[in-house]
Amino acid sequence: MRKNVLLWVSLFAFAGCASVTIPNYIRDEHPYRKTFYAPYDTVLDATVHALEDFGWKVAKTTEPSVFERNKDTDKPGVRQILLFTDVRQMAFIFGTRYARMNIYVQSGTDGSTEVELRYLTVTSASLKNFQNYRNDRYAGKFFGRIESLLK
Repeated sequence: MRKNVLLWVSLFAFAGCASVTIPNYIRDEHPYRKTFYAPYDTVLDATVHALEDFGWKVAKTTEPSVFERNKDTDKPGVRQILLFTDVRQMAFIFGTRYARMNIYVQSGTDGSTEVELRYLTVTSASLKNFQNYRNDRYAGKFFGRIESLLK
């Protein structure tokens, strides 16, 4: 009987909850960038469609200068936008994983458009949260989907 009580007390002590905070803005930790030689509006539409094709929803858009300063924004004719996605939640045996993306779309002066993908996952285990800013495989698929939509 004592062993069972000790087991239950240990289980509750180690199975606590860790609070998870997923920020809207993802810092420039490990961004993926790709330049497309297409008009800004066309690339922006393809980017939003690619997000929808992969099951993501754009939650909010904003001017990137609210969060960071870029020297290229001072050039005339440069357009830019920062897209925030909703948070995705995936359940695991020992915790939950939350994912969010920021997509930074900026026009170039030579008729090109650069798309920057910032990806954040937070895995919540019983007592600790783990953050990861990388997802190479998804970034490749995402940029490939944008390319196919631009053709």
